[in-house]
Amino acid sequence: MSDIKVALSGQPNCGKSTIFNMVSGIDQHIANYPGVTVDKKTGHFKYADHKIEMVDLPGTYSFSSYSLEERVAKEFIIDESPDVIVDVVDASNIKRNLYLTFQLLEIGIPVVVVLNMMDVAERRGIDIDSAKISEMLGCKVIEASGAKGIGGEEIMKAIVDTAKAKKNYEDFKIHYEELEPHIKAIEDKISDTSLSLNKRWMAIKVLEGDVTILSHLEKEFPDIKDAADHEINKFHSLYDKDTVAFLATFRYDSADIIYHKAIVEKNAGKETLTDKADKIVLNRWLALPILFAIMFLVYQLSIVGGYKLTDYTWPLLAAVKNFVLDISPAPYLTDVPMITDFALWMINSANALMNYIPIFFILFALIAIMEDIGYMPRMAFILDRLFRKFGLHGQSTLPLVLGGAFVGGCAVPGVMATKGIADDRARMATILTVPYMNCLAKVPFYTLLLGAFFVSSMSLMMLYISTVTIFTALIASKILTSTFLNTRETAPFLMELPPYHAPTFKGVILSATQRVWVYIYKVLTIVLAVAVVLFAMLQFPGINKDTKIQYDKELEKALVVFDKKVKKSKYHGQVDTKDEIADLLNYYDSYRAKRMATTSKGGAASIDEKYKTKNADFFNFIKPRKDKEAKKVNRALRKLAKSRNRILRNMKNEKVENSLLGMAGKSVEPLTKYAGFDWKINVAFLSSFAARESAVATLGSLYENNQADSQRAEEAMAQNSGYTPLHAVAIIIFMLLTPPCIATMIVVKMQTNSYRWMFFAIFFPVFLGVAISSLVFILGSKYDWGGVEAMSYFYFSVVAIALALGFYPSKKKNWTGGLRADINK
Repeated sequence: MSDIKVALSGQPNCGKSTIFNMVSGIDQHIANYPGVTVDKKTGHFKYADHKIEMVDLPGTYSFSSYSLEERVAKEFIIDESPDVIVDVVDASNIKRNLYLTFQLLEIGIPVVVVLNMMDVAERRGIDIDSAKISEMLGCKVIEASGAKGIGGEEIMKAIVDTAKAKKNYEDFKIHYEELEPHIKAIEDKISDTSLSLNKRWMAIKVLEGDVTILSHLEKEFPDIKDAADHEINKFHSLYDKDTVAFLATFRYDSADIIYHKAIVEKNAGKETLTDKADKIVLNRWLALPILFAIMFLVYQLSIVGGYKLTDYTWPLLAAVKNFVLDISPAPYLTDVPMITDFALWMINSANALMNYIPIFFILFALIAIMEDIGYMPRMAFILDRLFRKFGLHGQSTLPLVLGGAFVGGCAVPGVMATKGIADDRARMATILTVPYMNCLAKVPFYTLLLGAFFVSSMSLMMLYISTVTIFTALIASKILTSTFLNTRETAPFLMELPPYHAPTFKGVILSATQRVWVYIYKVLTIVLAVAVVLFAMLQFPGINKDTKIQYDKELEKALVVFDKKVKKSKYHGQVDTKDEIADLLNYYDSYRAKRMATTSKGGAASIDEKYKTKNADFFNFIKPRKDKEAKKVNRALRKLAKSRNRILRNMKNEKVENSLLGMAGKSVEPLTKYAGFDWKINVAFLSSFAARESAVATLGSLYENNQADSQRAEEAMAQNSGYTPLHAVAIIIFMLLTPPCIATMIVVKMQTNSYRWMFFAIFFPVFLGVAISSLVFILGSKYDWGGVEAMSYFYFSVVAIALALGFYPSKKKNWTGGLRADINK
């Protein structure tokens, strides 16, 4: 069996992901057509006695090195040397896509062209002669529709056939006329290179000033850049032409030849459905209201609707928690084994986050629908008009959306995506404002607080949360581009809007599933790793001996009361020792937890039968029915259980408060007390700097009741924290304004190449968060604001400031130098 390595390439919005998913199947474990099997361990495909490894490269408009995506794709080609490149082309917009096709053909690696979305092209009256294109380009051309699952096996067969015929492959070559001598000069210079890539292609890329190729060649030819500059200048002096523009013109002309010989558009010049829809969606006055309405609908369905679904998923998580406690060593009165304590801490940390999976699944599904329809690029177009007033750029939209502009992103890829912004001033402003976005990791924290304090106003609060960060980012960008960044270079924003497409059920479900899995994986790795560290910090120095003695006395007092009440009962002999009482308490708590997690009559009857079989005497105390003697024990047991739970809760609070973690939270309390934060909230924020999800995991564990039951984290926080809705608003504002995880700050350093900007991105938002949340809390306390009222005042204040700054002139001096003002003095 031979191995074939395949690189899947294509322009953004060409449906490349649907082709990959069609070939690979869900999770790359299910083949979608006969003749193909998938290795579950590696995700590689097996077809016709060939093992195929397919790598989905980032979508790129060209194969230059202007953006991060282009550099990543090129580095893969250089480092991995694939056997075949599959170029996915949007058949409904084929002329534009063919520019990239010619660049890929020039690499010197056999190419298979996949005409995706053929169904869309046919609907628009576009006739494509794929056989003619195949003949002209000298490569396999496959008609397909990834959304409808058409063409999958043909693609695999074309890959195998192309790989088998590789020894007969003749390098594809565009004749660049006047530039040929200069290409030959560079080709001769690098003839001894150890790189296995096509030398002509590398020579062309050198003349384009491709930084990726130049950086590789400079290791062997230190003067390659000087040689390139010499040929570029020579070409310019002879023909007064720019090499990059000259090469691009030839490729566009080549694409035009294909277009006129193999494509016929029957409806050319006619207004399409996309054109009609854009008259409304992109209308100058309607675009922003429509965008906000869509965002409100997204959060109404995902956050509010998804939260209602957690009523059904939480009992499952509670059952897992109860199972873990059932197999853990049982507590002995108020002595809880450390392994049980650890198991409870970890399961509470995980459950606090896993409970929000229904919310994320709906949210990601709706985002996938907007991506498939084609609304996301239009969002960039709509926001560009707004962004320009604040020093940002239309290309800032993707990083901000990736970062979580409307909740649900990640700041790390958001900051990394800024490399594609040609406008240096907007690029720097975007890097420093992406951390203000609501990344996915913050969503569970917001949902926890909204579920605890704002159940009836959840949709409105989520709309505030999801949009206020955009206005905050605009304010920050305006200030930065008007001051520190005002001399940086600027560039125009150009983009092409794709036609509207109908999303497919399979594509939406697959996209949502993949993104939810990324979330689950993070919970099971980073967040739980942080939880382990936090648990260790909670164990030291522990409760001192005097305090422990005091709690033991309280327990003894409760036991004496219990014994006194059941002494006259005929059942006293069954509960007259500490061991028997400890077993009864554990039996009682376990039974209550199981019953609370069950809603059906059948389930309750099953639990009753199970516990009756387990210990009929104890079951009689829990459900005494008409047995008056047993009722005495039942009343005494319930009172003893409450006393024990109170002692356990107080012991836990004191242990946590005096622990290393508690000390860390208390150390910053003098700064945060004005915002209404106590040490527990401080601990949650400190722990979340590694991963923001840890804030929920920490609070979920700090406020739980140490028992096996079905109480949700929101209920525990509402009952045990002592916070009011105003406290919750101050906490939300702080989380909104502060940066995400430490990984984001590292990427900020990488993108700005400056520790100064990294520290600014860390400490300025923290200072701003403390200051504004303190101001809101102080004013809210003074004027007796409710939670929603306080959030509304904050929200509309931010919007008003942003609008005021939007009217401030954006044109500014963007140069330095010249004679100093005092030169003539």
